[in-house]
Amino acid sequence: MPSPLFFCLLCLPLSLIAENETPDLRALAKQTRPAVYLLVLQDEDGKTIGAGTGFVISSQGLLVTNQHVIAEAHTIIAKAENGGLFPITRVVATDSRNDLALLQLEAKDLPFLTLAPDGSAEAGTRITVIGSPLGLEGTLTEGIVSARRNLPKEKRDVLQISAPISQGSSGSPVLDSQGRVVGVASFLLQDGQSLNFASPSEKLRRLLGQTNSREPTPKPSPARIVSTYKVKAGDTLMRICREMEKSGLSITAEQIRTLNHLPSDGTIYPGQTLRIPSSSP
Repeated sequence: MPSPLFFCLLCLPLSLIAENETPDLRALAKQTRPAVYLLVLQDEDGKTIGAGTGFVISSQGLLVTNQHVIAEAHTIIAKAENGGLFPITRVVATDSRNDLALLQLEAKDLPFLTLAPDGSAEAGTRITVIGSPLGLEGTLTEGIVSARRNLPKEKRDVLQISAPISQGSSGSPVLDSQGRVVGVASFLLQDGQSLNFASPSEKLRRLLGQTNSREPTPKPSPARIVSTYKVKAGDTLMRICREMEKSGLSITAEQIRTLNHLPSDGTIYPGQTLRIPSSSP
């Protein structure tokens, strides 16, 4: 007769065993990292003020991050694993209670992640987080779902996870062993150890459903070169934009940066000649 312990193990549902098997981290990283982006946040003057993480959830360039990541940003640049830079054209939707935001990347046919079934992440589920803590792109950490919790004061449900996260990890996908999104990394408690939290994927699914029911917003008109501008001492991209506005040209710092292939922080130098775009008629 088999021992009681052996008998109990045989009686475990196969689905439960499969969902909690140790993931192949190398394969999972190769599969999912192309869909995860470093987000560079800039102020009105084109200066970098912070960074976070986001991930693409559709081939049409819909990107997910935390609402708090983008709250103070005037311009957002998404940097891909291969070094490609993609401007964020608009904020599609936000959910402040669950700290979620949907952004539109100026790109199509991108690798993207899929959502796990609602409620599939339970205490003990093995998970992986891929993000950009302190700007270190593509960082992979692993752990488990420690618990599902309700925060009465915030009126919010969260996943408590043991996978390490740091500043810059906000907006990272929390993945199951199959590379599906079970949550979005949101915050940590610094007074404890491995007390990290994520918004469950079912909250993201609801936000996506609300977005799909809305009318699409027209894309901005493409830009064309109409003049040049020589940079003066003290100039920033935003100051140049304000100067151009006095001349009747409505342009953005991101248009100038992209057209002139400037670095992501928008650095310019006195004496530099910039091409200035204008909206096409």
